[in-house]
Amino acid sequence: MIIDPKERLLFSLAHCPFLTLSEKWQLAAERITELKELGRMGNKPCMVSEKKRASFLRYDENMPIMQLNDRYKASSVYLLSILSPDYPHLLKESFDPPLILFCKGERTLLSGRLLGIVGARDCTAYASNVLDILIPDLTRAGITIVSGLAKGVDSTAHHLTMTAGGETVGVVGTGLDQAYPAQNRTMQKRMGEEQLVVSEYPFGTSPRREHFPARNRIIAGLTRGTLVVEAKKRSGSLITARLALEEGRDVFAVPGSVLSELSVGSNELIRSGAISCLRSSDILEEWNVY
Repeated sequence: MIIDPKERLLFSLAHCPFLTLSEKWQLAAERITELKELGRMGNKPCMVSEKKRASFLRYDENMPIMQLNDRYKASSVYLLSILSPDYPHLLKESFDPPLILFCKGERTLLSGRLLGIVGARDCTAYASNVLDILIPDLTRAGITIVSGLAKGVDSTAHHLTMTAGGETVGVVGTGLDQAYPAQNRTMQKRMGEEQLVVSEYPFGTSPRREHFPARNRIIAGLTRGTLVVEAKKRSGSLITARLALEEGRDVFAVPGSVLSELSVGSNELIRSGAISCLRSSDILEEWNVY
């Protein structure tokens, strides 16, 4: 049950459907000193109209907090606010951290050594074979694999990690009561029971196009580095890599055939300075993990 007024405010803001993330941050920082000190707003605060402020006050007053809390509790979903000491420190240091993470599963996975793995939705035999070689060594070294529970490279990375007996975190672009794509519902359920699934979106949030770049920033923010396995020239995976670079995190990329459009993005990342990943030791040695 949420009693602390700061936590209550963050809870309401996280559920509010008509405010942008920047507007939510602005309203939160105006009332919570700790958030203002994070420097998220920079030198140019987001302007929230008086109409939206009034609408949020009405929304907050009518918020069915008890009922929502009961629903999350019944589904074994817990909330991790940015004010919590358990909130992932790397994510908190990123430019655009969620005010609240909705979590289902083992929260201790967020405190491990995290590596994001992203790639094409059309997972080729090449990508699958590469992951089959890399992931067992990475998991044996105690690295937790973070991905987006999408089809293709994401779901392959989650599956191979669990098969290897490792730990994996799924970051989704919907509420935790939904699964997208639907074909990954069984995997998401298993991960919520044995691993960890997180989202910045409350129950009832359906998939929307803009949610997935937003999800990518969480993957980049949570992790010490990101591995791009396959990516087209214009790809969500490249967005994740760019965000990771902006946060000062490591970016690794698996080189691919110059004849494959699915390798254009990853090959260009390497040409631009990403660390070429030919074997697991390329990551382990970079991180001094043996």
